[in-house]
Amino acid sequence: MNAHLRAVLAAHFDPELGSPYWLARERELGFRVLDRVHDIDDLALLGPFELDALNRHPVEHFMPRGLHAASGIVFAETGGTSGEPRATAYSAADFHAAFVEPFIAKLDAGVLPDGGRWLWLGPSGPHVIGRAAQRIAFVTTGSDAFSVDFDPRWFRRLTPGSLARQRYLDHVLEHAERILRQQDVRYLFCTPVVLTELAARMSDPQRARVRLIYLGGMPLAPDAMRRIGAAFPGARCLAGYGNTLFGVTHQAGWVAADSPALAAPPRYLPDTPRLIVRIVPATGGSPAKRLAQRCAPGERGQVVMHRLDLSGFLPCVMERDAAGRIPLPDGQDGLDDPRPLDGPGFKVDTGIY
Repeated sequence: MNAHLRAVLAAHFDPELGSPYWLARERELGFRVLDRVHDIDDLALLGPFELDALNRHPVEHFMPRGLHAASGIVFAETGGTSGEPRATAYSAADFHAAFVEPFIAKLDAGVLPDGGRWLWLGPSGPHVIGRAAQRIAFVTTGSDAFSVDFDPRWFRRLTPGSLARQRYLDHVLEHAERILRQQDVRYLFCTPVVLTELAARMSDPQRARVRLIYLGGMPLAPDAMRRIGAAFPGARCLAGYGNTLFGVTHQAGWVAADSPALAAPPRYLPDTPRLIVRIVPATGGSPAKRLAQRCAPGERGQVVMHRLDLSGFLPCVMERDAAGRIPLPDGQDGLDDPRPLDGPGFKVDTGIY
């Protein structure tokens, strides 16, 4: 983990070829980062990352200059769940490591796709998850996923509980129903809210064909998970946790849809040196002070993420979520039941994504 960190720091803080944003930030800090930051805990010296900086600078300012002309760069924007959308970039290798490899690593002989097609219900356009869904489908079945696009930003502009929101959801579901009637769909990738609505419209044979369900995009509500389990007793489920800026981590493994474990609070276990999770106290001092602390095992606190990619260094991001801390052997923190933080400054509208 620390060896990977040092390689990333060396690239972003190289005096000639480093990232313009981080070289300017180093001058503001008043110390040479490579001299002071030697391990993950030392990242707290950089202070909380200001996400608004992503709106003030082009994505190239967060990439080493040597990558600016690289081919295969993936640009993406966040969905705007908690404010103005923000842009980031991934090299082709970092994108694969952030969004595709974590899923592929969870496959085994018992759940490997065998015939049939994927159906992806979710945003495309500037949203990275749509591209990830198509890459996962291609890697696992040799073909793209069938897809139904929706715009979560527009959905959030519609009044909660309004007829307009219901009509938009109906529009999405009607397109999904058509694909399910026409195609051999055995693998689903969508949010729990959309899937519970879709399941009620599917026929028994359509639900029986589904072998894998990949869930993400929003917190897992126990009631929704129980409904999914009842609707797809022959399927296995895997939930992912993450976002556009960092990538994704998963539960320990696939769970039978009708298993009571599916409705239990989800637990996510990071297992890569490129994405480091810390659970810190949500109160009790300034953000900079809390960054240097860790919650006790089992204690709930604020989620902090460090993205350590050659194409994007985003340390000390204090997320909108709280979770229980699961200490892991490699120094990582797992997340027990992550949910949006309560309190001022954390208005979150998830809607359907």
